[in-house]
Amino acid sequence: MNNAYFHLLLNHAPVYTVLFGIVLLLYGLLARNISLVKAGLTSVLVATLLTMPAYFTGEGAEEVVEHLPGIHHADIEAHEQMAEWALWAMGTAGTAALLGLLTTSSRPARARKPKVWAVVTLVVSIGAFALLVWTGLTGGAIRHSELKEVAPPVPQPPAGNP
Repeated sequence: MNNAYFHLLLNHAPVYTVLFGIVLLLYGLLARNISLVKAGLTSVLVATLLTMPAYFTGEGAEEVVEHLPGIHHADIEAHEQMAEWALWAMGTAGTAALLGLLTTSSRPARARKPKVWAVVTLVVSIGAFALLVWTGLTGGAIRHSELKEVAPPVPQPPAGNP
């Protein structure tokens, strides 16, 4: 096992966890179910925590693959830039989720603030999810040529034939 293995092992967890949190938050808000809202906020917070090891193992993964044949530094740089944006977006979503959890009360009279934080968390999480997916796409392009939007090469006639 090497750093690239750990990076690949960890990088899918925040994507699916935040998606799960988005679904719980949306359903909880629509159903006016505070327990589901709390579960959604908790899932987003967990996704934020899972984003950090996925991000910080990226440098070690780069060390493993950067000298392999067919690896382009521009692909790695694009992935790094998207990962940084995704990390900041998840940090924002996690902060909103934490504030939502800290202000959540089971009493209906105090339910207004948690709803605001839940909506903020939902909106930011949707943006963060999009950035995580884009980060995954740019990461996949490092080793998976089928993910690149490159036109197939034009066939050339054999040399010496008109």
